[in-house]
Amino acid sequence: MTVPLQPADSRFGIERATRADQALLFRMLQFYYFEATQWSGEDLLNTGLYECDPAGVASYCEPDGVDAAWLLTVDGQAAGFVLVESIPFESGQIRELAHLFVMPKYRRLGLAEAATRKIVPGHAGPWLIAVFRKDEHALRYWQGALTRLPFRSVQPGPHHEVFHQFIINGDVPD
Repeated sequence: MTVPLQPADSRFGIERATRADQALLFRMLQFYYFEATQWSGEDLLNTGLYECDPAGVASYCEPDGVDAAWLLTVDGQAAGFVLVESIPFESGQIRELAHLFVMPKYRRLGLAEAATRKIVPGHAGPWLIAVFRKDEHALRYWQGALTRLPFRSVQPGPHHEVFHQFIINGDVPD
């Protein structure tokens, strides 16, 4: 069953990141990596930061870049981000909703689903959503969200040792 697109909560902002947003995105990535240590086992570097290449962060903020960052806000406050990447997959390329992070204070408001509703239908063709097998919270979220989001199809992706994979068709039904 699909649900028609609904307007996002008017308190939500979902905007493509610009070069001016690089420092904010870098800092929010640090929170994301901190939370991910619960299942990733990643350690801090000697600098007190998690490994995160500033040049890589900058690439998400280029206006004509293949990869993109979207900043999420609630009432104008930074609340999270979405990273979209074009990656090799099977015999070609696929868009991946690579990372979706909402700060704990803003969870369960519908922001992640609103961001997905805004970002994915803007690009035709299939998308990959890969969820770390050890990230049980994210897997539960996506299993529920994928039943509510208005995609033509949601299929399990090929088996992967590290990820649960889902292939979605981002084309919204007429």
